Amino acid sequence: MHVTLRKSHRFAQKVAALSIVVILAVAVTPCVSAQTSTVDVAVERDQLRVARSAYVAKNMQLSAEEELAFWPLYREYRSAVDLVVEDLLKVILKYADVYPNVPADKAQPLLKDYLACEQRLLDMRVAYLEKFARALTPARALLLAQLESRLDLVLRQQLADVIPLIPTPAKGAENRTKKGAE
Repeated sequence: MHVTLRKSHRFAQKVAALSIVVILAVAVTPCVSAQTSTVDVAVERDQLRVARSAYVAKNMQLSAEEELAFWPLYREYRSAVDLVVEDLLKVILKYADVYPNVPADKAQPLLKDYLACEQRLLDMRVAYLEKFARALTPARALLLAQLESRLDLVLRQQLADVIPLIPTPAKGAENRTKKGAE
């Protein structure tokens, strides 16, 4: 059992590694080669969807009847998540545009947009996991939540490794900025 968990975790890491490649390809693609890059990114995204679905299929071990209920709903869920991820990528790109000097007038809308994306993801997970619990069983929905969480956590860790933190302002600089805004 322990060996199976390690293999499953390694597979999740591979899927997440592919995810980071896709996200970074979108984030750093030069405009000059937009047409070619768009095709490349689309291919990589398709590979990611296939790899993620394979990971979920391997671990969910659905019966033929369960698959009929699961896969259309899962594709709908992932499509909805992808739309929010696109918005999150826009926030990351806006952050990249102002990094390393992120003034308060830029930080506030970035924070607002980031939190809105996170809230949308949470609301979506709640709604869809309830649908999965009705379509399958609550235990199967919980397993899916664990699988998705595992993939997302690895991806988020990899993103965190490449997205730099805002430099810490000098002592008192933050207070001066706040007072100036009042």
